[in-house]
Amino acid sequence: MPSRLSLLLVLPQLPLDSGSGAARSLTTICEMAAGAGYRVRALATTATELAQKLDTVDYLRSLGLHVDRSRKPGERPELVFESRGISYRLLDTAQAPMMGWRKLYNRQFDLMFDRELERFQPDIVFTYGGHPEDVRRRRKARRQGVKVVFGLRNLGYLAPGGLDEVDAILASSRFLADRYGQVLGVESTALPLPLAMDDVIATERQPIFVTMINPSPEKGLMVYARIAEEVSRRRPQVALLVIESRGSAGRLAGAALAGGFDLRRHQNILVSSAVPLPKDIYAGTRVLLAPSVGEEAAGRVVAEALVNGIPPIVSNRGGLAEVANGGGFVAPIPPEITPKTAAPVVAEIVEPWVDLILRLTDDDAFYQEASRRALEAGRIYHREALAPRYLEFFERVAG
Repeated sequence: MPSRLSLLLVLPQLPLDSGSGAARSLTTICEMAAGAGYRVRALATTATELAQKLDTVDYLRSLGLHVDRSRKPGERPELVFESRGISYRLLDTAQAPMMGWRKLYNRQFDLMFDRELERFQPDIVFTYGGHPEDVRRRRKARRQGVKVVFGLRNLGYLAPGGLDEVDAILASSRFLADRYGQVLGVESTALPLPLAMDDVIATERQPIFVTMINPSPEKGLMVYARIAEEVSRRRPQVALLVIESRGSAGRLAGAALAGGFDLRRHQNILVSSAVPLPKDIYAGTRVLLAPSVGEEAAGRVVAEALVNGIPPIVSNRGGLAEVANGGGFVAPIPPEITPKTAAPVVAEIVEPWVDLILRLTDDDAFYQEASRRALEAGRIYHREALAPRYLEFFERVAG
């Protein structure tokens, strides 16, 4: 049993934000720490990355959480609740956007941060964010003798200064750690993505849909639009499911129209808004598509698919192949296709994707073997294999 360290998670957004793999990732790591006996608290806001804003209290209560709401005169409300060993305290930022709440409420968040440092006296602050206020809070913690661990989940901090005032960096993939080492000369510890298995693994599955999550430009919107058109035109009985997040169904329809075709005419394409728990997606998923054209730091949905025995088909960008761990299929996308590509790609580019989708749909023996390989590859993400590695990291940082 590790020593009883105290860990303060500090995030600029909702820790349980279903639209943010980064927020969910750090929260899951903290849940593992709490399960191992660490004292863990979380200070955050209610801002989310979802395209459709939500009522945070209703959302949290839909997850079975008891939420207390308090408010002092002249201040925004604060939400307090407990979940999986973590005590949460959230600043209610109402409908303020992810990048805009600081202009309105940063002073109150700073005061909340100061109170947490004083009362909780954490050994480690676990956080991310490159805004000047984020850096200033990290500096304050370090001056008080608190170690600061930066959860590196994307390529957004490659400019000098974004990683200032940290004692250690925890990266979500070897690809990400190597890139920051090459560009900034910083050293990171890379560990596989943490998954909350109760939230991720579907206990009952009906593998029907070929699923794509978050149809946004960086996630391969223009590639997916063509895949959906080609599959639907050739094989209209193949069910396609699109899960909205930052990207919406309207954006997908508009992308298709830019290419001269209308996906709305295909009855086999279903659209779902974001769901509270990932397992609700995977219960009906047969194949997961991740046609990202941006450099993915890791690709959380790929790991989630693996542990459900769902074969993922991923692009050859960033850390996606690394996360697939040999348990999926890597399909090429030409380097000239980027998030700035303004129209769907030509059919020839998606031919390898379409061929794989149809084979995984039609050939049951091929699918069963792919599913077995996915489950085997996903073993590295199970808590019994991963938690000791995260705990050893925190113990080493705390010294």
